[in-house]
Amino acid sequence: MFSLHLSTPVILLLSASIVPVLFLLVFYRKRVSSINRYTNTPVREQDSELPPVSVIIYSNNDADYLSAMLPEVLTQEYPAPMEVIVVNDGSCETTKDIVEHLAASHSNLYLTFTPDEARNLSRKKLALTIGIKAARHDIVVITNANTRITSGKWLSLIARHFTEGKDIVIGYGAPCPDNDSRPHRRLRAFDMSVDAVTYLSAAIAGKPYRGNGCNLAYRRKLFFDNKGFSRSLNLHFGDDDIFINEIANGTNTAVELSREAQVTCLYHDPATAHRTLKQQYDFTSRYLRKGSQRFFGFSSAMMWTWVLISAAAIFTSLPNLVPTAITMAFALILWIPLMLAWHKTLLALGSRKLLFTIPFFLLFRPIYNTCYRFRSKHSRHRNFTWEH
Repeated sequence: MFSLHLSTPVILLLSASIVPVLFLLVFYRKRVSSINRYTNTPVREQDSELPPVSVIIYSNNDADYLSAMLPEVLTQEYPAPMEVIVVNDGSCETTKDIVEHLAASHSNLYLTFTPDEARNLSRKKLALTIGIKAARHDIVVITNANTRITSGKWLSLIARHFTEGKDIVIGYGAPCPDNDSRPHRRLRAFDMSVDAVTYLSAAIAGKPYRGNGCNLAYRRKLFFDNKGFSRSLNLHFGDDDIFINEIANGTNTAVELSREAQVTCLYHDPATAHRTLKQQYDFTSRYLRKGSQRFFGFSSAMMWTWVLISAAAIFTSLPNLVPTAITMAFALILWIPLMLAWHKTLLALGSRKLLFTIPFFLLFRPIYNTCYRFRSKHSRHRNFTWEH
């Protein structure tokens, strides 16, 4: 049962299994760990004055969230001029009442709206364009009414990057884990975190291609110089990924991931919201640069390659258990560092604490994504603003 005399095929299989192990430990783990390292980088004191900013809040019939979110923005510890513009996309009178009530004591709070009769266009893109046009300052910070801002330093940390040559700041926001109590919540939290690591690690590496619409900032002039969302007006979505993919590069883009600059998003139905967002980003990903997505896709293939080669080595060598022991040793060498890297990154992103389920989620995710693509295949026409 424990013979050291191994057949040539078993030796070749065990040798081949080393290749994905080395790739995942050297390259993949480094990309995953870059988020944790970047998040925990000490925040330096601001060397220059902060710029005036306009905070654009998109509100779509979510007055209950807006009433809690507005005070969090209006009370930011921001020493430079700041204005807050709420764009009301919908006919919710409560939204108007909330803004008018707070505007009585905050002269820098304003309300705009999108017309109800607007059709055959992306209402959110229209709303953001109206808000950006109404902005008085060159720096616009984009967020949503369902966002929770837990730190008074959020705005300062985002705006501090707007030095000469920096036109875009990519922040981080994710669904609040405590707000989701539905089945499969751990899988949803991990899935969103993998998506975040995919685009954030690319931005950290100087290859930005996507942002997050609840925590994103750029120069107003850059928006109009690039004709806003004109290149994707045929799509309902893309204001935070297609647009950033068009204008961002390694020189003009900064990333802000400090814990005090992160925000969370609340949803009445987190499971449905996750499904909707996943389908949206899956559709718009076809218009984005593919480098980081291909890297993580290849990494998933390497994981499955290791599993299949290891399984073949074990079954080919039976009843000899030496290859099984060698494979188990390789498994520990591979998965313990990956589990720890992901565990630290999830903590850095404020996601759910996961450890022992991480290998299963990583291996299951390609299947999970395939199922989503299959389910949304017949509804892709809904992504277009007019008949396609």
